Amino acid sequence: MEITGSFHSFFVFMALPQPALCCLWIKNKRKVEENMNETRIFADAFETAFATPGELLEFLAERGKTSKWIRRPARMLRLVPISEEAEHMEENAEDDWEGILKDTQENTKLALKIRGEAYPVRDCAIHTILKRAGISGNGLKRLETGNYAKVVNYCLKAAKGDVLIKVADGKVSAVHAGDDSDYHILDMRTIFEVTIQYLNNNFIGNSYVEGSGVYDHSVVSAMWELGGNQELLDTYRKALADHGIAAHIISPAVRLTTSDVAASGVNLYPMLLCGSANRTISLGNPIRLPHTNGADISRYMDNLRMLFSRYQDAIADITKLMDIEIRNPLNCLRLAMKKVGIRKNLINEVAELFEHQHGAGNCTAHDLYFAMNEASFFGACEGMQGCSILSLEEQITRALQLDWKEFDVSGAINW
Repeated sequence: MEITGSFHSFFVFMALPQPALCCLWIKNKRKVEENMNETRIFADAFETAFATPGELLEFLAERGKTSKWIRRPARMLRLVPISEEAEHMEENAEDDWEGILKDTQENTKLALKIRGEAYPVRDCAIHTILKRAGISGNGLKRLETGNYAKVVNYCLKAAKGDVLIKVADGKVSAVHAGDDSDYHILDMRTIFEVTIQYLNNNFIGNSYVEGSGVYDHSVVSAMWELGGNQELLDTYRKALADHGIAAHIISPAVRLTTSDVAASGVNLYPMLLCGSANRTISLGNPIRLPHTNGADISRYMDNLRMLFSRYQDAIADITKLMDIEIRNPLNCLRLAMKKVGIRKNLINEVAELFEHQHGAGNCTAHDLYFAMNEASFFGACEGMQGCSILSLEEQITRALQLDWKEFDVSGAINW
């Protein structure tokens, strides 16, 4: 069975009946539904999707009610094996205490002590805890839980300043730098609500892409089709026509991604929806708002106002690729994907699909960039989720700035 098009990493609805893609969408939709039914929200692996933006807003409002923020001196934190603290924690336990304990024992196996109180640690909190301790390295992962905690604690004792701790759904989800000049909380529900209002006021005819709203404990994301604003793509369509390229673009789109556990700032990604299966093509680097330097809603509104100009810049970048002829497309594709850090197994799958669909003859860098975006499809097939897919898509966008001719080499390659 021939596979055409790309499965969007966050279960973008496949409107047209392409059998292979429809089967994949159904498979992943069932996976999310099973996750919702069988995995409680406290679990590290919890993930869910939303059919409407209203569902997303309601869910984020509920998460706000089940979360709290604690500010403490960094040197007062201590990591401990959760097995040593479990009996002391039960007195103030959540309703789902047994499930929280079991899930933590299956994942981090750690609790964080804060002035006598102890909280189970979620996996997405580990990188922030290590950052506060000022340590890193794969060697830590090889230590037994008790020794791991001791190493981190030695470093935490010497840490300076305050930390800002997020406790959500019964577990520590992040330990941010907590001084006034450091991490600033940006309420996720407010971010999405403001975005919806802005798009409704300034991009008439926009529509939420069904199923694109996805939440896990590290990141939340959603996409809107800007179907009533086709003028954003006029320059691109003209360039496609001038180069004799047939591309069935549906519309521009924008994806919003944010996190409050340091996995992402508040990022707006310009996108294309195109092809017969709602392929998603990233148009370059997002408009970013880090959670630092006094970040607030007014600064985010400034970023929203940049959307139109960002499309103009992004279209200019992708249009330039049409004039770059590639004589050795398979080599160029593999080497360019390697350069931006994509895994070898995904590179092979993308290259095999490209060869099947286009052969090994001359093409343009524009053709190869579109092909690279299929990596998200294959990543989703492998079970990549949430933050991992976002990282993959950001890797892909780096290719827009490559010197493609550098990778257009003949013969066998060492990659």
